[in-house]
Amino acid sequence: MELPLEKNKTIRKVSVFVVDDSLVYRNLLRNTFSQDGEIEFLGAAIDGKFALPKIAQLKPDFVILDVEMPQMNGIQTLEEIKSKFPETKVIMLSSLTQDGAKITLKALEMGAIDFVPKPNGGQELALSETLELLTSKIKALSQVKPSVQTSFQTKNPAVKTIQSLSEKNCTICAIGISTGGPIALRQLFSKLSPDLTGSIVIAQHMPPLFTNYLAESLSQAAHMPIKEAEDGEVLKKGVAYIAPGGKQLQIINGVSGPTTRVFNGPEEELCKPSVNILFRSLAENFPKETTAIIMTGMGEDGYLGMKELKKNGAYLIAQNRESCTVFGMPNRPVQEGLVDEVLDVERIAEKISSLLQRTQS
Repeated sequence: MELPLEKNKTIRKVSVFVVDDSLVYRNLLRNTFSQDGEIEFLGAAIDGKFALPKIAQLKPDFVILDVEMPQMNGIQTLEEIKSKFPETKVIMLSSLTQDGAKITLKALEMGAIDFVPKPNGGQELALSETLELLTSKIKALSQVKPSVQTSFQTKNPAVKTIQSLSEKNCTICAIGISTGGPIALRQLFSKLSPDLTGSIVIAQHMPPLFTNYLAESLSQAAHMPIKEAEDGEVLKKGVAYIAPGGKQLQIINGVSGPTTRVFNGPEEELCKPSVNILFRSLAENFPKETTAIIMTGMGEDGYLGMKELKKNGAYLIAQNRESCTVFGMPNRPVQEGLVDEVLDVERIAEKISSLLQRTQS
């Protein structure tokens, strides 16, 4: 459907179909989308069995897909959608449970573009935040080409080298990432050298439970141990640490070297974990030993942290626009010239391998 603008100008609404066995959620989403001037609500179904014929008929831009449903669950439905309607983008609705987290991570590996967690219980504020988050994701992701979801290849990526790598002695690689992160990180870790002599720390925007399963999932593709960070760990060479969902992560100067601090701090940029908080801790404690990478994601989390890192002498890299699911978080650091290089995922992996192997040369 197209909306009239000025003379002879129109804007196309983003069409959405909902698949959820909960009548409450179907009605909530119907009301939310129907009242939004940029979204067209096409309909809803109780599970995949009833949804697939409707999706074939209506051809929605997005399907909002519940993870747990009778007869035909979210994973089965997603597999059919990606096979028969590859142009349709899928956002998963996931319960905040261990099973929900595990299945959601699998859905992202299968081609779902993103997910939104369902709040536990009927908390009105949490429910309102969920609906607002889902709406903002639909609008932000409506411009994404479906091929970008699973392919990070790019032609002639723009590269800007400012600092001589031979002068760097990196022992820590810090990564900030959000929407599109699980797929990008899986590709990244599959390409990293198996004999890194530095440590990797990651702030991926995710709720509790999800980051533990993300670490497990990435470990299957990696040549190094990957774990959810615990408070008070001394960073080990050749190990990657993921900030726990729903908590903040800092790297502080401990008695035995760089040490994790995991704590229940407030959100920053509506994020917990926050890339800014992780990056600022490294800017304060280990800037000369750090290379920081800002990758695919919505919003601007990480920008302020990168400014501090840049000022204190860290080496900065951004994922390029072509390989990002959403070129939000890298955009401002690139536009303002904060980063030393702009690379696709494969070349980021090569650069990490080069920088973190250089520590013993």
